[in-house]
Amino acid sequence: MKQMKMISILWGAILLGIVILLTIFGILFNKKNKIYTDMEEDLVNKAQKYVETSFLYPQDNKTVEITLKELQDAKLVDEFEVENASCDGYVTLKKDNGVYKYKGYINCPEYKTKNYAKNS
Repeated sequence: MKQMKMISILWGAILLGIVILLTIFGILFNKKNKIYTDMEEDLVNKAQKYVETSFLYPQDNKTVEITLKELQDAKLVDEFEVENASCDGYVTLKKDNGVYKYKGYINCPEYKTKNYAKNS
C-alpha cells in the first residue's frame, strides 16, 4: 500500500511538471508572436481606412486583396519591418452575408501568417 502511494505521488508530480512546462512554453510562444499579431492587426486597420477612402468594397462572396504596396502608395504605411528585417503583407476583404471580413497576412523572416500565399 505504501509503495502504491509513492507511485501515485510520483506520477502526480510528473503530470504537474508537464503541465507547468507546457504552460511556460505557451506563454513564451505567445509573447514571441505578439509583435507579429500586432503587425497583422495594424495592417488590417490601415486597410480598412484605405477601403473606406477608395470605396473598394467587394460584392457578395468576392474577395478583394489590398497589398502592402497599395497601402504604402496611399501613405498609410511607412516602414513594415521587425528588428531591421523587412516584411511583406496583404489584407483580404470579403463580404459574407452582408458583413465585411478583413484578414491580415504577413511574411517576415522569422514569422509567416498561416495560409499566407502571395498572389501578386
